[in-house]
Amino acid sequence: MQVVRKIVKRESIKSIFVPEKFGDRVEIIVLPLKREKILSTDSEAIMKLQEKTGFAMNVLADEKEDVWNEL
Repeated sequence: MQVVRKIVKRESIKSIFVPEKFGDRVEIIVLPLKREKILSTDSEAIMKLQEKTGFAMNVLADEKEDVWNEL
């Protein structure tokens, strides 16, 4: 993958807002965007494990926490 990195004056960036607290010079990193985002099997396994955590099963699954039902 090719990456473009360049240090520029903060004021020269016109397409996005860069806060003054970043200083006078900032580093820009440009990465190519992939059209399709494919999850690896590891990512899918981790997501399935997160669904079975105590927090997800006891807190998020609790009917009292389901605020969308009130709308």
